[in-house]
Amino acid sequence: MTDIMHIVWSVVTVVLMLFEIGFGAAALGKRFRFYSIATVVALAVFGMLTFWSAPGVAANLPTPWLGVWERINVLGFMVWQAVLVVTLLRGREILVHSRASRAA
Repeated sequence: MTDIMHIVWSVVTVVLMLFEIGFGAAALGKRFRFYSIATVVALAVFGMLTFWSAPGVAANLPTPWLGVWERINVLGFMVWQAVLVVTLLRGREILVHSRASRAA
C-alpha cells in the first residue's frame, strides 16, 4: 500500500508542479517563459530516467543513478521556484519605483 500511495502522491505532485510552472510561464513574460519551458524539458528528461529505473528498485536490482535523477528533478523545481520569487520581487520593485516617480 505504501508503494502505491508513493506513486499516487508523486503523480499529484508532478501535476501540481506543472500547473504552477505553466501559470508562471504564462504570466511573467517571454524570458521567464523560455526558462520555464527549459525547466519542464529537464524535468521530463530526468523524470523519464527515474521512471525507467523504478522497476529495478522493486526487483531489488542496483539503481546507482536513480537517486541522482530524483534529486535533479527536485532541485530543478526548487530553483525554478527561487527564480519565480526573484522575478516577482523584481517586478514589485519596478512597480513601486514607477509609482513613486509618477507621484513626484
